[in-house]
Amino acid sequence: MPRSKNQQLKILYVAKYLLENSDENNSVGAADIAEYIERTYGISAERRSVSRDINLLKYEFGMDIDGVKGSKNKVMSRDFNFRDLRIIAECIHSAKFVSAAKSKELVKNLTKLCSKYQAKILETDTILYDRAKTTQNGVIKTVEDINAAMSKSGSIPPRKISFKYLKYNINNVHQQIERRRGGLYKVSPYKLLISDGNYYLLAFADKEQAFRTYRVDRIKELKILDEPREGEEVFKNMDLTSYTRRTFGMYNGTEERVTMRFINKLLDTVVDRFGVGANAVYKSDDKNHFKVIADVAISNQFFGWICGFGNQVVIESPPNVVEQFKEYIEKIKSKY
Repeated sequence: MPRSKNQQLKILYVAKYLLENSDENNSVGAADIAEYIERTYGISAERRSVSRDINLLKYEFGMDIDGVKGSKNKVMSRDFNFRDLRIIAECIHSAKFVSAAKSKELVKNLTKLCSKYQAKILETDTILYDRAKTTQNGVIKTVEDINAAMSKSGSIPPRKISFKYLKYNINNVHQQIERRRGGLYKVSPYKLLISDGNYYLLAFADKEQAFRTYRVDRIKELKILDEPREGEEVFKNMDLTSYTRRTFGMYNGTEERVTMRFINKLLDTVVDRFGVGANAVYKSDDKNHFKVIADVAISNQFFGWICGFGNQVVIESPPNVVEQFKEYIEKIKSKY
């Protein structure tokens, strides 16, 4: 058979068809591939030549193709297996900082890495309907710009950024408004952090001359400034683990070593909160209770967390924290 125009592309189209139309549970025949290539691309193909191409892809190029001569063939593995892709898709959907539209777009791109059968599952089975997603567009571009500002490029050092910062408005919770009446925030960016599905920027704020965290999906109109960033010495001396634990765990407050007594069924919840590192010590108290001694940032948020367990927990020490908790409860009672 004479070679048709673009005949040299045939083996690439064979590989493309296999990747899109086969997986470990779905096979395709050489005759089907030949018919598709002729019909779609106008390239002369026949079953035997396609079989030779499949052998080249399998034994010379290294594609993981299962099948013997004259039988159906299927791609058995890829750079990302389907389990990996499902995990990635679930992470995308669960990320609050990625809008619903962007999540759908990213998962759609992931489907190019699997067969059409797996793609259908990927697009329909990994949607987490109970997730509160950001309504802001452009979060990915904001992250790119922050990374660019934090990076050193040749002789250009990491730079400051400016932006407007948003907050919710009780008159319309579907439309965020600008903080500081639209005034600019100017900060020196240092780290991007993820907590509870949200993206945060850790930055040294010009106004406060201290480190602050900002929700990335609430950042608007970000600009990279032609000013070197500040706060290098403060950042070097920062205990980032302690800072993030205070910020995302129990919020800001004076740190105390606190002893608490919980009922046994709350152990998983308490370990999730305080971890199992040097920060927390656990011990059995009696057959129904255990104690935990942990470093805690004392704040109303911490007391509110304790109140959520009712009479299933008692703060035992230190005395000053016990007294603060009593005062917290009395202030609540006074409202009723």
